[in-house]
Amino acid sequence: MGTENSSRRGRVIASAAAALLLAGGITTIGLGLHAEPPTPAATSVSVSAPPPGTATGPAGPAPVPAAANIPSAPAPPVPPAPDASLPASVPVQIDVPSVGINAALTPLGKQANGEIQTPSGEPGSPGGWYQDSPTPGQTGSAIILGHVNATNSDIGLFYRLHELTPGHDITITRADHTAAVFTVDKVDVYRKATFPTIEVYQNADRPEVRLITCGGYNPATREYLDNTVVYAHLTSSHPAS
Repeated sequence: MGTENSSRRGRVIASAAAALLLAGGITTIGLGLHAEPPTPAATSVSVSAPPPGTATGPAGPAPVPAAANIPSAPAPPVPPAPDASLPASVPVQIDVPSVGINAALTPLGKQANGEIQTPSGEPGSPGGWYQDSPTPGQTGSAIILGHVNATNSDIGLFYRLHELTPGHDITITRADHTAAVFTVDKVDVYRKATFPTIEVYQNADRPEVRLITCGGYNPATREYLDNTVVYAHLTSSHPAS
């Protein structure tokens, strides 16, 4: 996000509040959003019928007898999935070596008017994790914000965020001394006027993270017209060094 006055009017929706948002219970406060998102239509699930002749009841095909006197080997232990969710723990550091990001993270709450707080725009200031979203590594969509510029420079913490591509890694160190490693799935740029609220902020069904900043600077108006959003999912974790 930019540090211009207009960008400070940007708004973000808590991932943790996605259920209420999708139910129409929260006015949107996402970056660049000024309208309440539509309530999604109800959906139904259809189940295909089995092919003709396939047993569907308990009297299905007769079981094949096991070979006699052949002991079965014990099943090997199943390792945990690499993207298994982690317990809650506040993020304290973000590292994205491919685009030169190495910074502390600070929790962000809401202002009195309901807008999310923004990180400081001073050079060297930390990025921000929205504390009403899941912590990075928990199931859901953790929201992390950073400025694209600084108060005295065109180059801010997330200045090069748009350079990320699928396959790049994002490492977030947590207060429990766990490093959660996320792999970028995609990077999208949206006009603030048509920001896809539900797509960006709804809770994922796996541990994910969204990195968000501003873009599309218009020198004539001194406003940022776009938002850059990086989508990534948890692929591994290890003790922080």
